[in-house]
Formats: sequence, C-alpha cells, structure tokens
Amino acid sequence: MRISTLVLLAADTPEQHFTGTELENLSAVFRENIRDLITAVRARAYVLPQTSANRAAALAGIDEAEDRLRLGNGDTDPVRGAVAVRLARSVKTLCGHYERLAPR
Repeated sequence: MRISTLVLLAADTPEQHFTGTELENLSAVFRENIRDLITAVRARAYVLPQTSANRAAALAGIDEAEDRLRLGNGDTDPVRGAVAVRLARSVKTLCGHYERLAPR
C-alpha cells in the first residue's frame, strides 16, 4: 500500500503526470486501502489503554481519513490530483499507525 502512494506523492503536480481517469482509479484504490486500514488500526488502537498517546494519535488519524473518504473525486484534473494526494497521505499515515501499534 505504501509503495502505491509513493508514485503519486513523488509527483509535484499529479495532474500533469496522470490522466483524470488514472487519478480517479488511484483514488478508488486509496479509498479501499483506507477502509481496510481503518478497521485494522482501530482494532489495534482499542487494545491500548485510553491514556495512551499512540491510541489517541491513531484514532485522530482514523478520524481524518474518514473525513477524506467523504471527498468527491472532483470535476477538474487539478482537483482530482489534490483529492488523490490527500487520500494517499491518509494511506501513508494509517500504515504508519498500523506498524507503530503492532504487538511486540
């Protein structure tokens, strides 16, 4: 998941490197990744004590990702690119929370 985000996040202006259809397809993949990660991160976070900073950070990341899932795809390529970038950042962030909350 993380590797798929790097391709998009490496581009300064994604709309110049990807077509509108490609951006919509990437957004669809990122949305699915986010849904899967929300479930996994939430399960790991709820095992931690309520006073845990890692728990609070993970739940905040989930809230932000859920907000980003509500974004539409956009009507223009620059907006499609901006939406795809935001979704990719949420995937990257949730991957980080998932790894940080892994049992040791």
